[in-house]
Amino acid sequence: MYIEYTFTLEDGKVLTYHIDFNRPREKMLNLEQHPVWTQLTFHRCPNCPLSSEEYSHCPAAIDAHEIVAGFNEILSCKAASITVKTPDREYFKFTDAQTGLRALIGFVMASSACPILSTMRGMAYFHLPFASMDDTVYRMVSSYLLRQYFQYKKGQPPDLELNGLKLYFQEVQAVNFNFLERIRAGCEADSNLNVLATLFTIASMLSLSLERHLKEIQHLFE
Repeated sequence: MYIEYTFTLEDGKVLTYHIDFNRPREKMLNLEQHPVWTQLTFHRCPNCPLSSEEYSHCPAAIDAHEIVAGFNEILSCKAASITVKTPDREYFKFTDAQTGLRALIGFVMASSACPILSTMRGMAYFHLPFASMDDTVYRMVSSYLLRQYFQYKKGQPPDLELNGLKLYFQEVQAVNFNFLERIRAGCEADSNLNVLATLFTIASMLSLSLERHLKEIQHLFE
């Protein structure tokens, strides 16, 4: 399974990113072949469960660094025609470049080997570009409840109060904050930080106001 993002910029330049969902994930990499900010011990997340003896680099940073490096070029244009291709369908939107970049980096990080972010691999597999906040709430909660169903089938008690989901948002917030610190310390990329910061505020908003967002769509299920 793959995702292909194509940005056609206002100056006519075309940039294409092809990302395999099941891409190779090596634990130990050559330090000289990757930016310093991608190393596991560089501004490491306090809740990272990986061992530095087994992993040389942050999995999410390794997967994202080439895209992050190209942000400035894309953001030099205010708008872009963005096409997203999957094996099953194709999406198109003419919008601001940041919207496309947020969708792309969100997919890459959720499908990485980060043991925290990879909890969203199910959502990444059924990727929805340009998702609204309501889309995100619906997909996050539905994905979490489906996970609870699978746990129930294994004899484990399901969490129908969504307590675990709220705690998970806090875990993701910690990862997002430290990922921004990685980039801030590792490269001169103010525009990159703006794009990532707006993406990462979604987890913060859901952590603080999940119940309110759920109430807004409750009428659809009554």
